[in-house]
Amino acid sequence: MSQYKARREVISTGFVPRPHQVEILQSLKRFNVVVCHRRFGKTVAFVNLIIDKGLRLGKKNPQFAYMAPFYGQAKRVAWEYFKEYGLKIPGSTANEAELRIDIPRPGGADGSSEPDKIRMMLLGADNPGALRGLYLDGVVLDEYGEMTPDVFNQVIRPALSDRLGWAVFTGTPKGQNHFADILEHGRSDSTWYTSVFRAEDTGIIPKAELEAARALMSEEEFLQEFQCSFTSAMMGAYYKTQMELLEKKGQIGNVPHDPGSPVHTAWDLGINDANVVWFYQIVGREIHLIDLVAGSGEDLAFYAIKIKEKAQAGNWLLGRHKLPHDANARELQTGKTRVEALEKLLGRTIDVVARHGVEDGIHRARMVLPRCWFDRKNCEYGLKGLKNYQKKWDSVNKVFSSRPLHNWASNPADAFRYMAMGFDEMDDQRIDGTLRRNLPRRASSDYDPFSL
Repeated sequence: MSQYKARREVISTGFVPRPHQVEILQSLKRFNVVVCHRRFGKTVAFVNLIIDKGLRLGKKNPQFAYMAPFYGQAKRVAWEYFKEYGLKIPGSTANEAELRIDIPRPGGADGSSEPDKIRMMLLGADNPGALRGLYLDGVVLDEYGEMTPDVFNQVIRPALSDRLGWAVFTGTPKGQNHFADILEHGRSDSTWYTSVFRAEDTGIIPKAELEAARALMSEEEFLQEFQCSFTSAMMGAYYKTQMELLEKKGQIGNVPHDPGSPVHTAWDLGINDANVVWFYQIVGREIHLIDLVAGSGEDLAFYAIKIKEKAQAGNWLLGRHKLPHDANARELQTGKTRVEALEKLLGRTIDVVARHGVEDGIHRARMVLPRCWFDRKNCEYGLKGLKNYQKKWDSVNKVFSSRPLHNWASNPADAFRYMAMGFDEMDDQRIDGTLRRNLPRRASSDYDPFSL
């Protein structure tokens, strides 16, 4: 039985770890990557890890978090476990509205007599901007492969810095994405702990049950869900064939800015989701995707400033800006559309891509992709999004839905779709309604990207 020492008494949460869970809990370092097959029991183990770490930490007002790709998902997966185990600690209280458990301490763990509390929170990676300014002593990032790739580096990592907090990246593989990348990083760094637990090795799921599951699942599904394979093909990936062909042909690599062509942008606009802007050029019959900007919780001015900074730094001549049809919606607070706001910020006319069915847009994107060349470094986030953009699985009918799975990958993929649907061969010559040919390159000393 797992026991936790709180002040002068020993408290049992009732958690009895399996042998492989014991191995994890006894081996953890500051940064950890734990890949688990389905039904391994990682959620229960890491909920109890947070409770244990909280009770033992000798710092004032420690804060810990369990993060899932979506806030609602964190609630469904872990909240009942937090209450089941956390509320066994004397004095602990659960806040249902904010999904947190507080454990008061009459005297601080740092040796002072001033009371403090341990706070354990559930968070969602779907609105990382709302998490800025938070400090954390430890965090578990569950199903990390389904989160926005930059949520750790831009939000969570800084939150751990001043208190030297720890982190666990865990989940089941979802293709060769940023979860696979961080596993490889951890394996190459001796200060990290990494482990992969396959169903055939743990013995948690009976062999007969595994064989029955394998008979009903595709081989790719089985290898991914039960054998923790990152190399099995992404199930239901829309652009799998096209992206593999681009890699094979060398169309993903170093793609520099062409000074003879304007730089156009294609946008996906969200509220809590990550907003994405692709930067692309039309060079002969090729489409060069040279850069990308992504953010969350930022206003339009943020993106306008980023565009201006990149244009000035690269001596770019800006071309057309492609926005989705919903950018024409009038906001109640300002009475203006986002198109009107961006036209003022960018000083030029915005192209609104006509409303279309998602399936039509995906088809168009597939037709456009063979013409595309991607800068691997500058477009890393977007490339991962295109490779991981997939159909939603219908668990009732055991088929893929005709609709995409909405996760972090849909943001860069949607922005690319708007680019594909709004793409016009004449965009290079038609800037703000004026036909232009042989556009001159301006000297960097007097260059203004918003001046034509």
